[in-house]
Amino acid sequence: MTRAITEADWTSPLKAVPVSRQKKDALFELACRVALIAERARSSETASIADDARIERRKVLRFGLELLAQGADQETIELAYGHSASTADLDAGTRLELATLGAGLSAIAAGRHPFIALRRMTAFLGYDYFEKASEWIAAKLRKRRSKGLTLLLPGDFPDLIRNLSLDPRSLERALRGAGWELAVAALAGCAQESIDLVAGFYGPAGGTIFSDDAAWMRGKLSGDEISQAQGEFMTVVKRLESEGELAIGREDAFASDPDFIHELTRAVMSLDDRSLRSVFKDGDSRILALAMQGLEPRAHERILGLLPSRVARRLLDAVDDAAILPRREVLVAGKTLAQAVLAQAALTKSSPRESLESFGKVRDWAEGSVTEKA
Repeated sequence: MTRAITEADWTSPLKAVPVSRQKKDALFELACRVALIAERARSSETASIADDARIERRKVLRFGLELLAQGADQETIELAYGHSASTADLDAGTRLELATLGAGLSAIAAGRHPFIALRRMTAFLGYDYFEKASEWIAAKLRKRRSKGLTLLLPGDFPDLIRNLSLDPRSLERALRGAGWELAVAALAGCAQESIDLVAGFYGPAGGTIFSDDAAWMRGKLSGDEISQAQGEFMTVVKRLESEGELAIGREDAFASDPDFIHELTRAVMSLDDRSLRSVFKDGDSRILALAMQGLEPRAHERILGLLPSRVARRLLDAVDDAAILPRREVLVAGKTLAQAVLAQAALTKSSPRESLESFGKVRDWAEGSVTEKA
């Protein structure tokens, strides 16, 4: 089989072939193992590849790991695991294994994120396994917490990201215009706040990949290279702005109104335990996480202290996933929370009068401010 692999032609398309469910299940487990190898290789700058090759018993995988340990690039791996006349006599399951491993190992050679490697491998196995890969990624995400990155390069770039994020459409157009690789390289020199604003555009899994890629590129690029990437990103933004494709907001729009935050916090602190617990236990975690950006720390402590640990973790996960909001969005989130409390109070008629008056003030305050700014 090794000779067939080395003589393979990657340019030939893989034809659909019948493969048993049992074989596909085994290949999915193999793909997950390759994703873990990719994760170790990233953190060790591929030094772990040789160790993985030494202990690997599956010959077809060990062959590829040995190539990687010797410095094989993506093109070499794709060529080695491709399909040609010499592989035509192999059974369907073996050919599918070659294609699956080739996709994963070439992703490692290209320095792709482990989640990307897994996605590429499971694409050969069919939709069901693509969904299983999503579940595997989600399980990995639940076990991790993002690590704050120290600001590497001072300058105006973080301010640009904050201002672009005031209009999600402008941030989206800037990211699309710059492309993934340029955006990652530029954000590699920023603090976690900037990365979170950009990562939120890609969703939970995609955002994690972006954040990981930025951290990984930080160790590979020099300060001058990151500065150059930031300059190129800014050039893209200026071009799009001149063409009317995006608008850059004002930095002061991020400054939260301290009086509003104090009033919303006062309303939360004056609400009885039962009502407060009910609102945060049964409410939309995402909306509540946004509203918590408009609360003082003492309100956070009270809310989390009233909730079961499972619900508290769910809410904290939502807070972790929420991007930093501009002032207008904090007002809208506070208004949503106030409306939820007032709606529940209308049904139970048990909330303190002082608290309801305070939440009513928050609702009216937010409505007036948002209407005025609109």
